[in-house]
Amino acid sequence: MYTADIIPWTTDETVHLPVNQWQFPNKDIYFFCDLHADAAAFLRSLQASFLVTTDSRLDDITLTTQGQHAQIVIGGDCFDKGPSNLALFRLLSLLREQHADLVLLAGNHDIRVYAGLSALDLKQDPFQSHFFTRMGRKTAALFAEIHRQYCQNESTITLDENEIIDKLFPNEEWFERFPEHARSFMTEEKIQKEIKQIRFKQQDFLDACHKHGLNLIQVYQAVEKARELFIDPQGEFSWFFKEIKLLHRSGSYLFCHAGLDDSIAQRVALESADRLNRDFQQQLDHGKLFEIYYSEFGNVFRTKYRASDKPLTVKGTQALKQAGIYALVNGHRSHKNGQQLFIRNGLLNFECDTQLNENCRKKNKISTLGYSSTIFFANGLVSAMSSDIPKAKMFHPKHLKKA
Repeated sequence: MYTADIIPWTTDETVHLPVNQWQFPNKDIYFFCDLHADAAAFLRSLQASFLVTTDSRLDDITLTTQGQHAQIVIGGDCFDKGPSNLALFRLLSLLREQHADLVLLAGNHDIRVYAGLSALDLKQDPFQSHFFTRMGRKTAALFAEIHRQYCQNESTITLDENEIIDKLFPNEEWFERFPEHARSFMTEEKIQKEIKQIRFKQQDFLDACHKHGLNLIQVYQAVEKARELFIDPQGEFSWFFKEIKLLHRSGSYLFCHAGLDDSIAQRVALESADRLNRDFQQQLDHGKLFEIYYSEFGNVFRTKYRASDKPLTVKGTQALKQAGIYALVNGHRSHKNGQQLFIRNGLLNFECDTQLNENCRKKNKISTLGYSSTIFFANGLVSAMSSDIPKAKMFHPKHLKKA
């Protein structure tokens, strides 16, 4: 479909990759990431990829033949920023209803929402009772949407404001107990940073909710409804967290939201991505929120390869390459001018966050509407298209500069 008007997409760096052993996906994979609650941008991306018909709408889509036979991988961060959290999840529901081959990967914003809503049942747990506060101001838009669409009837909340604050936010005892419990997972510097952030985020969250027109009782109404929608087993969107995965492997490509460290890389090589996904889901099911968020699992949806992050070194990338994984595909780190291709310790990295959501584009003074898709064809070709580049970028392993 992209035979003309293309930009060759490769790297000038020499890489030690066995190109002749490269395994391609067994079906075309369409990768979309960092949707951040922009349903319209996702619909544009589906249409630009010819996965749904051009007359498809947010509330009524039709998969094309191409869409019926492709795999659609959502690379994390469906929540937050806006403008349309609920519309995005309804659009994903429509894809599921039409039996699209849909893979959902965990992003840091997704896990923060899950942890925050789940932690309200864990108020006495010094490890986890701060997670609602940790969601931060970006979730205010979600609660405003939920209140507007579901909570317009007269409030049945009988709690006063002090009781609501006690239910939502950690008390002073948490600030005293958290350090002693967290030391086996975090450095003292990170513990103190976490405590400082939690003290700040509580008021910052309430201020953001106020800007969205919510008082404290309305916030609590929306929070309770959010728990019903996303956490309760029969909730309208409960499927999302039941189906979410940490990693997805296809051929020589490994998909995730942010990246890996050496520990996860070696486990993928020795145990498989499927095994890690089962362990990840079991921890979610058993409420091991702290263990997920601050461990190497958390690194997969949080890392930016900073000095403070768990490192991915040559040791980790060598383990992946020995297992036949030659490229990571992720979002999380946003880029201008479309998707970017990097080499990190001898491993290819396709970074696909193009800031397609309306909120990010406004913040960065980008006036055009966003859409984006990175396609990994079963014939080995990779195509990256974005509203911010005039031509599709095209990559094939055989074009790599070899040592």
